[in-house]
Amino acid sequence: MKPNAVITISGTQQVLPDAPETIEMVTQGTYSYEPGHAEFSYTETEMTGQEGVVTTFTVDGDVVTLTRTGRLRSQMRFEVGKPYDSLYDAGFTALLTRVCARHITVLLNERGGILDLEYALEIEHTDCGTLSYHIEVRKKPAS
Repeated sequence: MKPNAVITISGTQQVLPDAPETIEMVTQGTYSYEPGHAEFSYTETEMTGQEGVVTTFTVDGDVVTLTRTGRLRSQMRFEVGKPYDSLYDAGFTALLTRVCARHITVLLNERGGILDLEYALEIEHTDCGTLSYHIEVRKKPAS
């Protein structure tokens, strides 16, 4: 699909006792919207360490699903207060993950908008800290 949106992502990981680490990137991607449902995708770059992996966020009401496909496969479902278990398949190994959303803000419409997501992450039953995304999507005008 031809890119029709500019996606700005700020992701922060906090693993105590370390200081938070933030990665920011701006990329081209796809975006679709209908009331109650939005979806945007982009291809990861070398900067994220997941070059070529396609990341898709799907928003259905108050539920956000993050899906990664390619050489890395995973799906995480975020609903405030409800833990979600899944496999993080990196090809050479698969890890059991658990996410639990602490905060979700969805301000998306036909032109784009904002998705804020904060969640706790466990890998193989070990607390890995808190991650958060602040994502801004701007749909390009149709040409």
